[in-house]
This record gives sequence, structure tokens and C-alpha cells, in this order.
Amino acid sequence: MSKLLPPNATKLEKNIEQLGEKMTELPIPFIHLHRIDYCPIAHLPWLAWEYRVEYWRPDWLEQEKRHAITESKDFNAQRGTRSSLQSLLNTVITEYQLKAWHSFEPPLSPFTFYVIVPDHIMISIEQLQQMHTAVDATKSQRDLYAIHAKVRTECHFNLSGVAYFGEKINMTTRI
Repeated sequence: MSKLLPPNATKLEKNIEQLGEKMTELPIPFIHLHRIDYCPIAHLPWLAWEYRVEYWRPDWLEQEKRHAITESKDFNAQRGTRSSLQSLLNTVITEYQLKAWHSFEPPLSPFTFYVIVPDHIMISIEQLQQMHTAVDATKSQRDLYAIHAKVRTECHFNLSGVAYFGEKINMTTRI
């Protein structure tokens, strides 16, 4: 322990000093944990939380994670706008159309919009969930939306049956 604290230092002050000493023993300089280019990959999710990255995938490559953190400042400045919706949707699917309530004839309810995926594109359930997550992360609270898309799914059917052979016996009781 250093001799910077006076002899009458409180327990809280001594504990804070000990924490400061432990921080200097970290294998990574503490300042690097807050820099996008130097932060170790294991700490990137916490850095993303600090920078308010709303859409994060653990299976992204390291460059994609660092890019998402870098872009978060501009993204948060324009949150809720059409361009912020498009930037997040582009991480999931490349071909789609955003259609606002006023572009329908007759106009729909205000503050509603549709994400329309062309009919020739078939998306998976995982992509549909990612689209919902992306839109929920950036849309305005007042906005309501729907996604129009063809979804591909796989399932397995098990078919079973029973056959019973025998005689039918009726039993009654008499008192």
C-alpha cells in the first residue's frame, strides 16, 4: 500500500486505494478497455454496451463488432429515422422496401410502416427474428410496424398409428 493516505483515512478511502493498485496490475492497460481499436475481443460486448450499440450479434467477426461500435455514435444521433432503420436492416437482408403509412392509398393509421421483402426472396425464421430485433432497436416508440415476407421453415413430422384386434365383451351387474 502506498503512504499517500493519512493515518486517519476511512475504510472506504483505503478500499478505493486498494482498487487503484489492483487496476495497475491488470494485464491490459485500463485505458485500452475504452478504446475501440485496442480493446481485447473478449471485452468488446461491454464496450458495445458503453457506446449504446443496440443490435449486437456474438457470432459476428471481430471487424464487424468493432465497426458496429464505431458506427454507434452516428447511429444514435439519428435513431428513429428512416436511414437508421435501413442501416440496421442492411445487416440482416439486402433487398427490402420500407413503406410508410402516408404512401398507401388510402393512407393507413399515422406512424405505421411496413418492411416489405420481395416475393422472390425466401427468408428463414432466424432472419425474420433478426429483422424484428433490428427494427425494435431503432424505431421510435410511437411507431407500429409489420414485416411482409415469405418465410422458409423446416420441420419433421412423426406419424404414428395404433391397431387393436380382439373381441368386444359387454359386462353388466345385477343387484
